[in-house]
Parts: sequence; structure tokens; C-alpha cells
Amino acid sequence: MNDKLVWFDEPAPARTTEPLSRERIVAAAVDLADAQADGEITMRALAQKLGVRSPMALYRYVGSKDGLADLMADHAYGLITVTRGEGWRPALRALGVSGWAAVQAHPWFARLAFSRPPLGPNALALYDAALAELDSLDLPAATRMGYIDTVLGHVLGSGLALLEERTMRAGIGGATDADLAEATQPYLDRVAASGKYPHFSKWAADPARDGTRPQTFEKILDWLLDGLETVN
Repeated sequence: MNDKLVWFDEPAPARTTEPLSRERIVAAAVDLADAQADGEITMRALAQKLGVRSPMALYRYVGSKDGLADLMADHAYGLITVTRGEGWRPALRALGVSGWAAVQAHPWFARLAFSRPPLGPNALALYDAALAELDSLDLPAATRMGYIDTVLGHVLGSGLALLEERTMRAGIGGATDADLAEATQPYLDRVAASGKYPHFSKWAADPARDGTRPQTFEKILDWLLDGLETVN
């Protein structure tokens, strides 16, 4: 981490010959990251997208690449909402559902959320709203944050898995399930013929293996909330 965070400084004012702003840079960075399977971007690519000759011009507004990551992550935190006034469970369920929508829209967000501190205004507003809904439970401070982190852990862990799968699929050319199945079928046939993993091969040969699984994101979220309900 740098010796200071982007939140300590106001962005530099735009120059008359340089139509940049912190908001425009972040919006372009989000679009650029969304278009990459692994969500990775470079300052040079971002400068090109913005029509800026040198990446150095961007640092006047974001401080560093870590500063840009903080701003991008906080943009995504701003997409997560908490239901107010209906109790802690609806609040945390809304956090989970809207958080899952955010990481599906921006899979790179999960990685940034694990690698950068959630100290931006949107992140702090989210935590403040969630903590407000937990106040009525009169739980210790660590337990209240533990409730929130349980839900966010599910959101961000699922998002990270989504990002890694997207990166993997791009790497092997298996963009769809059909593409992936076609690419792996010769290997699965060889495994089945060997007789080495009979139970796995039986599962792989079962047409029902692609049926709807019970552990959807929202189902697991409800299981987590059921568990938290037994704590208080």
C-alpha cells in the first residue's frame, strides 16, 4: 500500500487542454476492466481509451494505480444496497443479493475488495447502513461486523470464483458450457476407459449432471442467514 490513500487528497483540477476528471477516469477504467476476462487493466491502456498521450496525466487525479483500484472498488460498493427499517435479516439479504449483482456486473470487484481497504465513501456508507440495522440486536461490536462479513464473504468469495472461471474459460477458449464440454470430453472418455475413477465417471456420464443444483447463490445466502439467526 502507498504511504497515503487516495481518499486523503482531492483530485487535481482539470487543465483547459486536458478534459479529464476523476469521475471520467474511473468510468473509463470500469468499462475497460469489464471488457477483460481477467479484469486487469494497465494505465497505458486507460490513457489510450481516454485519448490521453501519457499515462502520467492520470496520476494527477488518482495518485497511483492503487488509488485507481480504490476508486474502482468504491464505485462497485456504491451498487450494493441495504434495506432499511425492516430488520437486520432483510437488510443483510438485500446486501447479499445486490452485492451478487454487483460482482456479476463487475467480476474484478471481488479481487479488488480483497486486496484494497474498504475505506471509500460508498463502502463506509454501506457498512454504516448495515450496522444501523443490526443495532437493535445489542450484539458486541465484533459480532455485528461478523454478521456483515459473513454475507460479504459469500458475495466476494462467489465473485472471485466467477472471475477465476471467466479467466479460465477465456484461456482455454471455452466461453460457453457447450464449448467447455466439447474441449474436455476426449479427456473424460479416456478417464472413463481407464476405470480409475468409477464414481466420478458415472457422474460425468449422467445426463442429469447439468440439472439445477440446490446450492444457488441465494439459497446459500438464506442458509447463512438461518445460521446467523441462531446466534442472537
